[in-house]
Amino acid sequence: MEFDPNAEKYFKGILLKTGDDTYQTPRMDASTRTLITIGDLHHELIEGKYWRSGMNFSLSSGQVATFAFTTPTGSKEVHITWTLDSSADGTFVLLEDVTSFAGGVSVTPLNQNRRSSITSQVVCLSGMTGADLITPTGGTTILSAVLYAGKKMAVNREAGEGFIFKKGSNYLFRYTNGTNANVIQLSCEWHSHEEMQP
Repeated sequence: MEFDPNAEKYFKGILLKTGDDTYQTPRMDASTRTLITIGDLHHELIEGKYWRSGMNFSLSSGQVATFAFTTPTGSKEVHITWTLDSSADGTFVLLEDVTSFAGGVSVTPLNQNRRSSITSQVVCLSGMTGADLITPTGGTTILSAVLYAGKKMAVNREAGEGFIFKKGSNYLFRYTNGTNANVIQLSCEWHSHEEMQP
């Protein structure tokens, strides 16, 4: 029997909940016969709830670059992924539960759905040695890495490997440069969702 491209009829009588009060018949791809769905991150992007921020600095010997990230309180929690790329040697540290920040320049997160006017509730700062370096008070190291030529020149937590940051907490991404001239770039992406129980 030839497969009917109007595959929805094979789900006759089956409804999936798509909202508080709405149900719809699932859709199936005509060639692969798989359900048509989109991933969580793509859904957040379409909804206008997916943001990006970070820092990009040229560093000389021993200079430090910092990026501060403060999560909001309330029912939403932040799921974040990031990549830090370096062109020379250095060390990377991520601090959690920083008591306070001194210094830094405010950075407005970019909504990756350019048609959306939804703003992120996350507060971001950036700075480097000689240009508003952020000085943290307190904090616990939850991640550290050494980057060096010929072995590892990036630190990342990509989709599926990201963190869910604590609500109402301060985080600091800090990169300390080695002895060689260096260009570093930190790119953070995140979305907010209702708290889920582990």
